[in-house]
Amino acid sequence: MQIVPPADLSVVRVRTPYEDAPPQCEILRNGQASGCRVPGAVLEMAAQWQSFYLLFTTDDTPFEELLHIHLLDADLRLLDSATLGGIYATGSFSPLESAELDTFRFRFIGDTDWSVQVLPEPGFRIPLWSEPTGVSRPVGFTRHFIVRGQPQPEHT
Repeated sequence: MQIVPPADLSVVRVRTPYEDAPPQCEILRNGQASGCRVPGAVLEMAAQWQSFYLLFTTDDTPFEELLHIHLLDADLRLLDSATLGGIYATGSFSPLESAELDTFRFRFIGDTDWSVQVLPEPGFRIPLWSEPTGVSRPVGFTRHFIVRGQPQPEHT
């Protein structure tokens, strides 16, 4: 996986329909609006594998941080998304080294090393059973990437 420079892909926070709505951002390519909006307020990292872009955004909410993982095609069309985190969970995103070309590794919540493997073709998934603890996705039977991690319970 190759890191995409912020000058190539970035985000700008957009207004939401009402004040308490979760934050959303629009993806910019070379500073130009793409028309693609995704959940999140801050772009933590963008990576590319083949013609796919993997974006990691956070809500910028202390003590309830969520990490949104988005997979886009070469035309910046959203293919798949997942969210990592939960109420009162705190985390700081940091990338890790990865030997696999199709996999991005990082550390976030639960003192856990996480990985996202991009699939060359959509794969089958069973809703509610196919994801590690703390990962949620829209309801559906396919996925374009696999999230792996074994988070430990947070101690207060």
